[in-house]
Amino acid sequence: MPDNAKYRILCTRPLPGNLIAEAGDHGIAVEVQDFIQIKPLANNDLLGEENMTRIFSDNTIPIVFTSAHAANIFLRYYLHNDTFYVISNPVCCINGNTKQLLQQELPENPILAEASYGKDLAAAIIALGNIREVHFFCGNQRRDELPQGLRNAGITVNEYVIYENIPTPTVVADEYDGIMFFSPSAVKSYFSANRLPLKTVCFAIGRTTATLLREYTDNKIIMAPVTDAESMVTTAIFYFNNINCYE
Repeated sequence: MPDNAKYRILCTRPLPGNLIAEAGDHGIAVEVQDFIQIKPLANNDLLGEENMTRIFSDNTIPIVFTSAHAANIFLRYYLHNDTFYVISNPVCCINGNTKQLLQQELPENPILAEASYGKDLAAAIIALGNIREVHFFCGNQRRDELPQGLRNAGITVNEYVIYENIPTPTVVADEYDGIMFFSPSAVKSYFSANRLPLKTVCFAIGRTTATLLREYTDNKIIMAPVTDAESMVTTAIFYFNNINCYE
């Protein structure tokens, strides 16, 4: 714990070291306890050169991601694993970490649509007006808003489940001034084994996570303005450095 730390935050997923250090520079000690395990899944529809060639032969069909986990696993385990496939399909994705990862790894693939939430991303894709089919890569606990919204608009959704979201609940013995939640799954995992002290502030990465938190606690909930880890840390720093503004 940094010598100058006035506050302690529990982060429910791994956080880059530079962000932990930044929080420490502002008097906030961040401790990490992962409440979710992400396990890649072998999707037989994607395995092998024949399947990959068939799926991506039409390079006008957008590839769609609503999480950085899906993007990372698609890139690491399917696109660039034993065989290094090159695809030119355009991208539709959640902004923040997901968009940053895809821009970094697929710099030649244009981003046709982006939004902060799945429902809004579906609306952005529909608004393009010329999309008839998409390839959607997701986890086993994905929400319905995006695929159902696209299907309701007559867009074919080819869905590929490529990872499993496994809760790893842990009893938290210490009390913290704040807890960071990055997904509804982490909220469920945490509250399956813990009760929240009255003074603890919840930081939510987005609207969906904040909405679920309200079902579990009446504690103060602060939502990050951008759905990425840097925004979460910046939000926590601002909150604790200006705590009187929130009273």
